[in-house]
Amino acid sequence: MKRTTTYLMALAALLLMAQPADAQFLKKMFKKKARTERKAKVGKDGIDDDAQQALADVTTFADNSNNRNAFLGIPLGIKAERFEKQLLEQGFTERKAEGKQTAKTYVYEGDVYGAKARVTLYTSEDTERVFAVDVEGVAVYPTKKDVQGRFLHLKQQLAKVYGQGYVDRGGEAYTIISRLGTTTLHYESSGVGQSYTIGITIDDAKAYAMAYQEMEDREYEAKPRVLTNGLAEPLKHTDLVGLVFFLTKNRTLVSAKTLLASYDYSIGKMNQMKSPQATLTIGDYHSNVVFTRSKKNYTAFVITANDDLDAVRCNLQTYGYTTTDKVNYQQGRVKIAVATNKNGQVVVRVR
Repeated sequence: MKRTTTYLMALAALLLMAQPADAQFLKKMFKKKARTERKAKVGKDGIDDDAQQALADVTTFADNSNNRNAFLGIPLGIKAERFEKQLLEQGFTERKAEGKQTAKTYVYEGDVYGAKARVTLYTSEDTERVFAVDVEGVAVYPTKKDVQGRFLHLKQQLAKVYGQGYVDRGGEAYTIISRLGTTTLHYESSGVGQSYTIGITIDDAKAYAMAYQEMEDREYEAKPRVLTNGLAEPLKHTDLVGLVFFLTKNRTLVSAKTLLASYDYSIGKMNQMKSPQATLTIGDYHSNVVFTRSKKNYTAFVITANDDLDAVRCNLQTYGYTTTDKVNYQQGRVKIAVATNKNGQVVVRVR
């Protein structure tokens, strides 16, 4: 038995040595920072790719140890070569790198929710498992109105697959944070003639946590989400300050109603007797907005949310609000006070 085991191990080693290890070129997610190509190490990490494939349905939570976020039904966390095979089976084609190609880059072109797009796979450095997928639409949209039309269509499609999310980055993104991973839809100006492009980024919380351990350079990488019983922590923060910022720009009730609707808030009746209210619920996240009205305008408003106080404070400063005590913030004539109530919710008072 011992001789057989030794023989099998030696044979396996020879086979592994005979197979060329593809070098890879990884782009930083959301950062255009190049990484030096390196040889991938061959090794086992104890993950059953067949189990990953069987649990590709992102709504299934029966087996937390294997369940993963997915892209077009392909679960993240599997080997890049296996992921590539399934993309090719769906009609995608590999996009060759310009010039002399010395490494596999895992970039493909194909149809994503009704439009041509480039798909880039982000893989762990040693084990070559896909921890994120970046989708860049090929189309260039001439106006903001045009790209927003595509944005709304994709937002509806992604919500069906990954669940409800929240409007982010001042309305230019839509983020879905599930217990499996994060999906972000975003558009931005191309910088040339004010045309626009649109893209989607999908990561898997569990696969990213594993990939993070393999990264030699973590300086520009986000820390992995906390995992409990195999699933990522629930949503704790949204673009609350972005909403506050835009609500302070136009004090009419009509404009507030339109803005809140674009942020997916449910709008209460705006009658002459009561202050208008709006609510947003995403999983464990709840937010309520109450206005102090003066005829057709509002003079102040209060937002109470299951949010992260430190994140709200940080975002206020990012949006240009200044403070001396981390309680009272100001920008021009706008004054904001932030605190927590007895239920641990963040309370933002704006006047």
